[in-house]
Amino acid sequence: MKIRRLRWPALERGKLKTKLLCVYFLLVVLPLGLFTLYSYFRIRSVAREQAFSAAQNAFDSSAASVQQALDKLDEVLDILTADPLVYAMASNDPEDFSYIKRLEDSDQLELTFQHLRKLSGVARIRLYVNNGYLYTSGRDSILQASGTADAGWYKTVTSGDRRGWFAPVDFTGEMEGEQAWFSAMRVIYNPRAVLEPLAILRADTDAAYIFQYFDAGPVVENGSLLLLRGNQVLCASAEGLTEEERTGLAGRLPVSGGGWERVDWNGRRYYAQCRDLADTGWRIASILPAAGVFRLSRELRLEMLAVVLLLSGVAYLLAYAISQSTLNRVSLFARTMETVEQGDVRTRLHPEGNDEIAQLMGGFDQMMDRIDHLMEERVEYARQIKHLELKALQAQINPHFLYNSLDLINCTAISRNVPEISRMVRSLGQFYRASLSHGREVIPLADEIRHAQLYVDIQNMRFDNRVRVEWQLDEGAGQCQVIKIILQPLIENAMIHGIFEKPSKTGTIRVRTQRDGELLRITIEDDGAGMEEATRLANFSPTPSGNRETEGGYGVRNICDRLRIVYGEPYGLFCESAPGEGTQVTVLLPAIEEREE
Repeated sequence: MKIRRLRWPALERGKLKTKLLCVYFLLVVLPLGLFTLYSYFRIRSVAREQAFSAAQNAFDSSAASVQQALDKLDEVLDILTADPLVYAMASNDPEDFSYIKRLEDSDQLELTFQHLRKLSGVARIRLYVNNGYLYTSGRDSILQASGTADAGWYKTVTSGDRRGWFAPVDFTGEMEGEQAWFSAMRVIYNPRAVLEPLAILRADTDAAYIFQYFDAGPVVENGSLLLLRGNQVLCASAEGLTEEERTGLAGRLPVSGGGWERVDWNGRRYYAQCRDLADTGWRIASILPAAGVFRLSRELRLEMLAVVLLLSGVAYLLAYAISQSTLNRVSLFARTMETVEQGDVRTRLHPEGNDEIAQLMGGFDQMMDRIDHLMEERVEYARQIKHLELKALQAQINPHFLYNSLDLINCTAISRNVPEISRMVRSLGQFYRASLSHGREVIPLADEIRHAQLYVDIQNMRFDNRVRVEWQLDEGAGQCQVIKIILQPLIENAMIHGIFEKPSKTGTIRVRTQRDGELLRITIEDDGAGMEEATRLANFSPTPSGNRETEGGYGVRNICDRLRIVYGEPYGLFCESAPGEGTQVTVLLPAIEEREE
């Protein structure tokens, strides 16, 4: 079975440098690029996992710390609500106890508060009572509820379900020093009338203590930790998301307890996770901008791209340095061949080195030397053959015209004794003088026209002016050089085989000369009998090489061969004819003004 060779037309048409670059790309750049692409996606995945893992650990730690801090507040309240002294001080009638007793109770409660603060780390514990005991005066821990009855947080906790949680945003209307607190509050009701509130028990922790968990450095660039109550932001990281971003994302966060989920807002992408804080109604959320998550992967991508470009550049420079000597010589070889194709066969390569390319270049120089020698021999042979053929063709001009003219002179001299004989002899002498043209082979077109006009005059004297010739001559074409005796045979052919074959034996011949730039056009048109297509082809086709015997007219074929030998393509004779419609012959020549042999 024959195995077909795999072909790449694009590479076959390309230059060698292009092919080497393709090989360099396929063997170096492409594998390196694919490996870099795989590494990038792999590192991107690992970097993302690490970013989420670190963010998850930080979120878990912060959420646990905040939950623990809030749980301490709730535990302190649990302990105090079970203390009988708190109920006694909130519910006893002042008239039932002496001043000393009330003072002892307040001192005892103050000691309890101090002890709980030390044990739990709670910053402040307060009891707001509704009775008018004197022991409440001057105490920082035991206050009159009437002094805070107009505060928003007081109304909220007394109208709620016995307990409430408050953040610094809930104390914005308070006096200085009473705003930066996270608080847990419980209402103490009268045991004898469960719907009657007696006091409010409040445990506070400093807001800075909670803020420290939110202001820790973010694991992911511009990441933020939020403390939310519904969609209200209670606390947020000082750096990271803007106020607009926090507000916009608060209502789009996923449900609590899930993992990292994608959140889109304002054309940007984020990843978020939420967790409920037990018994508070609050939740803590971590929001990571996607740009921060993939920052490391982007930096690695840029670094890898720089490394790939550097390695590719170094590899290319090495490949270029190694192949430059070969490519330079191949390029020189190609340019030399193009120069030879354009006609400069004298150029040579002068190879250096001893490799295959140098041997090929040396062989090319030897081949061109041989071709140059053969071309010189061929040019010399062609020059000799051309000269001989031209001489032979000119020697074949029909001599019958001379015989007929001399016979006419003889008959005229015998039958008439008139001055026409002198005119005939004078025209005939001028005609042959123009034919000889002092031995020149190329003459101005004006001289060739004069030669044809003398021929027409002689023929009209012979045939009683039966042929009328109209001359439309371009003055600019008169100085163009042409080979001689090309118009007279064509005019003779128009007379003898065109007009004289008509029944009337009379007619008109129009001769026009025109120069179009580098082209000289001569047209001989008659209104004679015309000719068949076979006759036209026999007369106006080039003579086959080595064959001088053809069916066509001898004079016309002589001109065709002379024009072909002297001027070559695309010049020569062109004929249009039809039986009964006359004939038009066009001679196309190069417009040469300088005399040229």
